[in-house]
Amino acid sequence: MKQWTGLGAGALSAFLLGSTALYADVTAEEVWQGMADYYADLGQSVTAGSKGMDGDTLVITDAVFATQTPEGSFSATIGEIRLKELGDGRVEVTMSNDIPVALLTKPETGETVDMGVKITQSGLSMIVSGSAGDTTYDFTAPEMSVVIDGMKVDGADVPLTLNATLTGNSGSYRMASEGGRAITSDMKVDKVDFNIAAQDPEGQGNFSASGSLTGLSGTSSASFPDGIDMADMNAALQAGLSMDGTFGYSGGGYVMDFADGTETVNAQSTGGGGTLHFEMSKDGLAYGGEGHDTKVSMQMSAFPLPIDVTLAQTAFDLTLPVSKDDAAQPFGLLVKLVDLEVSDGLWSMFDPTSQLPRDPATLILDVKGAAKMLVNIFDPKDAETIAAAPPGEVESLNIDEVKVSAVGAELTGTGAMTFDNSAGMPMPIGAVDLQLVGGNGLIDKLVAMGFVPEDQAMGARMMMGLFAVPTGEDTLTSKIEFKEGGSIFANGQQIQ
Repeated sequence: MKQWTGLGAGALSAFLLGSTALYADVTAEEVWQGMADYYADLGQSVTAGSKGMDGDTLVITDAVFATQTPEGSFSATIGEIRLKELGDGRVEVTMSNDIPVALLTKPETGETVDMGVKITQSGLSMIVSGSAGDTTYDFTAPEMSVVIDGMKVDGADVPLTLNATLTGNSGSYRMASEGGRAITSDMKVDKVDFNIAAQDPEGQGNFSASGSLTGLSGTSSASFPDGIDMADMNAALQAGLSMDGTFGYSGGGYVMDFADGTETVNAQSTGGGGTLHFEMSKDGLAYGGEGHDTKVSMQMSAFPLPIDVTLAQTAFDLTLPVSKDDAAQPFGLLVKLVDLEVSDGLWSMFDPTSQLPRDPATLILDVKGAAKMLVNIFDPKDAETIAAAPPGEVESLNIDEVKVSAVGAELTGTGAMTFDNSAGMPMPIGAVDLQLVGGNGLIDKLVAMGFVPEDQAMGARMMMGLFAVPTGEDTLTSKIEFKEGGSIFANGQQIQ
C-alpha cells in the first residue's frame, strides 16, 4: 500500500487519541479550522454535512476525512463532533462512538483490496489548551476498538474478522505550529486484546488467533516543515521531515490454531517486557526492538512431538542511510538470540544418548560501518538504479561482536576493515580476529554419533589447522588480514 494510505489511517488514529493536529485556541471554531488545515497539509480533504453553534458548543455532523489517488482511496466518517468551550480558554472535544472507515487499494499490478473497518470508542474526551501557536491535548479513553467488518479481494468476499480492543487509554499531545509543525506525544494503554479469524475461500483452511499485550507506553516526536508533500517521501525528507518514537510493553501472549483438512497446528506463546523504536529523517532510517523471556509451545499433526522453545532475549536493530551524499554515512545491524533452549524431546530425536551438551545456544551479530550513498532510497526516479546495482559503496566495516555458542562449542570474533572502491569491486583492507573453543571436541562427538564420516572430520581438522593456531585446550585462534592489492594472510601466512 502506498504511503498515503498509512498516513490516512495513522492521521485518523492520532485524531481519535487527541492529535495535536487540532489547533488549541480560545474558540471552538478555531479548533475545527485548525483540524481541517492540518489534514489538508497531509493531502486529505475534510468536509462536514453541517456546522453550527449550540450554546457554548460547536457541533459538526457527518465529518468526512478522505483521500483519493489513482492507487486507491481512504475515507472515515464521524457522525458528530462536539467542541465545547469551557470558558477558561480550553475546549473539550467529544465525538460519536462509532466511526466507519473505508479502504480501497487498486495497484497497477496485483490484487484490488476493498476493506471496511469500524473504530469504536467509549468515553473519549480531549481537553485542548494553550494557544494557536503552541497547543496541548490531554486525552482519556476508557475503551477503544478497531474491527474489520468486511473485505473483498478482486471483488470476491474474503472470510476475515479482526477485533482489537484497547483499554485504559491516556496521554497528551503537544504541537508548536510556527514555521512548520513540531509534534511531541506520550501515551499509555493498560491492555490490548485482539482476536482474528480467517478462512480459505477456496479450501478447507481455518485460522484463528487471540492474545493480549499489557502495560503499553510510548513517546514520539515529528517535525513537518511547511509546504511538504507527504506523498513524495523523498522530497519531504530532504525538506526536513523527521520522525522518531520509542514504545514499550510489560508482557503479553497469544494462542494460535490452524486446520486444513486433517492437518492441524496449535501454538501458544508468552513473553516478558519489550521495546520498539524508530527514527526517520534525511540523515537515515533506524528501526529496532528487544524482547525478553519468550516461551513458545507448538503441536503439529505432522510432527510426533510437541515443540517447546524458550529465549531469554531477542533483539534486532537496523540503521540505514537514505540520502545521496558524497560523504560516508553510518549504517549498522544487530541481531541477538540469547539462551535459546528446546525441549528434551526434540534433543532425544537426534541425540538419544545425550552425547551433545544441551547448554542454551546464543547467536549475536553486531556490525557497524559507513557507506557513501549513490541514490536517494525513497526517490521513485532511483528505483531502477537500486534494482540494477547496489545503492551505495561501503567504505568501512567494524565487526563489534560475532558470537555463535551451541552444543559445547563457541565461536567469537571482532574486526575492522576499510574498503577501496576504485576498481569497481570493494577491496577490503583490515583484519578479523576469531577464536573457536570446543571445536575439536564437537567434531569427535559428531563422528561418534555417526553424523559426520571420519574422512570429512579429518578434512575439517586440516582446514582448521591451515587457518588457525592452537592457544589452549581445544582452543584455536585465527587472525585473517586483508592487505592492499588483494592479498590475504592467515596468522601471518599468505593464503591469497
